Amino acid sequence: MPRPLAALLAVLFLTLAATSGRAAAAPSHRVAGSGTAQASIVRGRPAAIASFPWLAHVDYNGDVDKFDCTGTVVAPRVVMTAAHCALTGTGHVALAANYTILTGVADLRDARAANRSKVSQVLIFPKFEPSRVSFDAALLILKAPVAAPALALAAPEDTALRAPGVSVSIAGWGLTSAEPPKETTVLHEADSVIKSDDFCHRQLRRILPFFSETSQLCIKSLPGPFFASLCHGDSGGPAFARRPDGTPVQIGIISLGASNCGARHPQVLARVDRVSAWVRQWIDAIELGAPRPRVVAPSVKLPSLSRPVAEYVAYLGLSVEFGSKFTGGKHQRIDCRRHSRTRLKCRVEWVRGADQYRGATTVYTAVPREGSIYNLRLQVRRYSRRCWEQHEASGRSCPAKVFRDKLP
Repeated sequence: MPRPLAALLAVLFLTLAATSGRAAAAPSHRVAGSGTAQASIVRGRPAAIASFPWLAHVDYNGDVDKFDCTGTVVAPRVVMTAAHCALTGTGHVALAANYTILTGVADLRDARAANRSKVSQVLIFPKFEPSRVSFDAALLILKAPVAAPALALAAPEDTALRAPGVSVSIAGWGLTSAEPPKETTVLHEADSVIKSDDFCHRQLRRILPFFSETSQLCIKSLPGPFFASLCHGDSGGPAFARRPDGTPVQIGIISLGASNCGARHPQVLARVDRVSAWVRQWIDAIELGAPRPRVVAPSVKLPSLSRPVAEYVAYLGLSVEFGSKFTGGKHQRIDCRRHSRTRLKCRVEWVRGADQYRGATTVYTAVPREGSIYNLRLQVRRYSRRCWEQHEASGRSCPAKVFRDKLP
């Protein structure tokens, strides 16, 4: 199966939605940052739903696509989440009937019928760009109102709430660890800090070269015992600040983070103040009967793939798949050759202790699935190094262990 590895350019930066641990019929599943089930906040703290009464767990259970995200109740029948949590693996708008929304519980195991809601319509923010994951916002219209209160949304005039240095709270049901993946049913929370646009550009220039302050913010937790980061499954959830009177206001939608869920790199949010007017139009239409805005479905265009990017994605993918067996190896070689505008095939080899690894990867661009842009297939054989050398590097008579798109 294909393995979605690098989001946008260099450091395995991926949207923080999670594919479900349930068996899927066909779609690729995420690894270590993109993998089985979404995460809870890494190094976060268990949270009570009373502290986050407007949080919603978003479960998508299609015949092929299965994933989990987080969302925010913004009106009795409206939940806001990330746009990449509202697309299928083909880039089409997800089917409303496949969603189940849970509200009012911190531990998903406590959910009862009263906590479950179905979705009647899925709406993508009209300016959402899948290839750049910009304006990453969507609405899920519920079939019936929920009792959960609505979270206030930042408006363009709320500049003080998104200024550098402002403390924000984040929460979700994402993985508590990406390596190895650790799922949780319990809501987790953590604290983080808004960083300046200059900081975001510097820190993300090799990872997300098209980071745009017009549609995105970045946050980074302060170093310390709770040096927390977002992880898979947190996508679509809120980052919120507080007004002087203590009122929580959502300033960001959780969008992108490093695939290993490490706190070394900033995490990227969609700016709520850039989408809140559109959200309010839909709230007025759903709750008050106002005219409905025009519905726009995103168009998906595959980006081209360069050889340097393919070789870097292959390196990162092998690092995720084999860990220290690859990163601690010697004589590493990755040689990619173009197969098409969106696909390159790469020969790979390295030595680790008494083992010789040889194989191939195919790196290719794909229709974004939860925001992934670059995918990877691999097949690598591990031989005894002594046997390999005795047979003049042919390996024809040497038994080999084969790794195909799964952790060794």
